[in-house]
Amino acid sequence: MYLDRLEYKKDFLFPLDKRCRFLSAALLIIAAVYTTNLAALSGIIGFCVLLLSRELRVTFLRLTQVNMMTAALWLTAPFGFSIDSALLYTLRINAAALLYMIFIVPMSVSAIASSMTKLKVPEKLVSLFILSYRYIFLLGERLATMLVSMRLRSPENSTFRLWRSFAAVFAATTARAVVRSQKVSLAMISRGFDGVFPVTVTFKWKARDTILLLLCAGLSALALYFGIKGGSA
Repeated sequence: MYLDRLEYKKDFLFPLDKRCRFLSAALLIIAAVYTTNLAALSGIIGFCVLLLSRELRVTFLRLTQVNMMTAALWLTAPFGFSIDSALLYTLRINAAALLYMIFIVPMSVSAIASSMTKLKVPEKLVSLFILSYRYIFLLGERLATMLVSMRLRSPENSTFRLWRSFAAVFAATTARAVVRSQKVSLAMISRGFDGVFPVTVTFKWKARDTILLLLCAGLSALALYFGIKGGSA
């Protein structure tokens, strides 16, 4: 859901009902997170990469950021965390991230929010998602502008002064975010906002959606079965 160089330009699941995509993603991600079968996880990752072959550059850039978190697992391996466990968690995280990129990421924020509402997600949570999604990008742009401004002013090369400048930038960004959120909240309440956004997407469940959902349910059950069986063996 990036609005920059990491944004996906194509969505080959576009014809499917958005609710089907949500439910299918949930089933497959749960299976990927709980299975202990390395072969199944590797197969999921390979198949997802194949589906995203037209967007490989963006996919690998996204995975680079995802695996920055898994790097901590490998760094702790020499101090008691087993390599097998690090590999298992790395494959799980990458499989879940790729499934999310295929099913959810290419959807617009309005489609995601409307799907959440149709699937009976609490309306207040949906509203929080919409507002957070919008404001995260505003914060990112503002923070990037302030960092560029700081760099152009060429602060002294002292490490202490540099980190103090970074602290000031982040503090100012956070303070402005709080003030802006209060203003936005007051403006929305003054206009009669009751905390619920309307559904703005048309949904049409078709036979292909049922087939995909059943297929994903079956694959999830198989992945969990072989994962649990392999773990118990």
